[in-house]
Amino acid sequence: MEEQVDCFEQLQAFHLKNDSIRQISQEPERIEDEVFVRICSSCDGIGIGQLASVLQPLLEKMRSTAGCDGNRSQVEMTTEKGTTLKEIISEVLLRIDEFRSLDQYIWLLKFSCCLCLLKDLPIGMSFEINKVIRSVAELDTEEYEFDPLMIHTITKSLFEEIPLEGMNLVHVVKKLTVLNQKLFYYVSIALVFAGIRHYSHPDEPIAMYRLYGFGDVLTKLEALKIDNIKQTLDLRKLFLILKLLSCYQNAVILRHNVCSLEDVQEQHQCFAEFFRFTLAQKKAFTQWLCMARNVVTNLNSKSGMQEIELKEDFLLVIELIDLDMIALMEDDLDEVKE
Repeated sequence: MEEQVDCFEQLQAFHLKNDSIRQISQEPERIEDEVFVRICSSCDGIGIGQLASVLQPLLEKMRSTAGCDGNRSQVEMTTEKGTTLKEIISEVLLRIDEFRSLDQYIWLLKFSCCLCLLKDLPIGMSFEINKVIRSVAELDTEEYEFDPLMIHTITKSLFEEIPLEGMNLVHVVKKLTVLNQKLFYYVSIALVFAGIRHYSHPDEPIAMYRLYGFGDVLTKLEALKIDNIKQTLDLRKLFLILKLLSCYQNAVILRHNVCSLEDVQEQHQCFAEFFRFTLAQKKAFTQWLCMARNVVTNLNSKSGMQEIELKEDFLLVIELIDLDMIALMEDDLDEVKE
């Protein structure tokens, strides 16, 4: 425990780059239209009939709308963008049953994630976007579900090609997790670990996008404390790591806390080992969270009044740890004791 305190106190030395600018956002940063157009254009060559030629004029129209300035109001451009997006969605859904190969499925999943992250969407588009995601979730992916290589390939494409950064990653993870589709679920968890690795060790390439067990999570947290975090971790990165850990806590730990070994093996087959947790592991995770909360609270108390924006960021981190993470873990531990 003393070693943990010493390592966590290194956080007090990390460099806070812009005292007058907020470092933390709770909302997705979103993506520009150009990223969406690029992802959609990659459908040329995946073998879905005339989809590429049908989408091309619609994508050009969307690109030209994004480039307009001064001649039309933002409302007019947003409305036209919504109309174009609905046409694009309609053309994709019209061919949804033709998406059978892995390349086709990956394109469809990237298309869905980009839709969820687009900037400046008109009111009412959420329904259309959710319709796409639900349609993708209904596709038969049984042949991919328990194949580590397939999970790696799909996760790598999402993480690196969209790309997923910041709260965009958290937003996509939540979208995939709640749909109760097994492949989505495994990919979302692999994305959580990819994000934690990216923000804790940004200079180390990710060789394999995969699932990990709770013991691996705790090991990664130990490494996070040891690797000179005073030099490598800023408040934004700490917040993002905590948000991803919160996703893991809700989607994995709390979902399986009362499952028997037989239930877990039936649900997850060859991945069952990644969904088993001991009481000691849960206590260790809670202790880590308490330590992080105490360090951030101490940092907050030492920041001056001239750093009011920074204080708001500190409070967001403390609130996330206290209300969204520690409280749920303590409730879980109480249920285990009972």
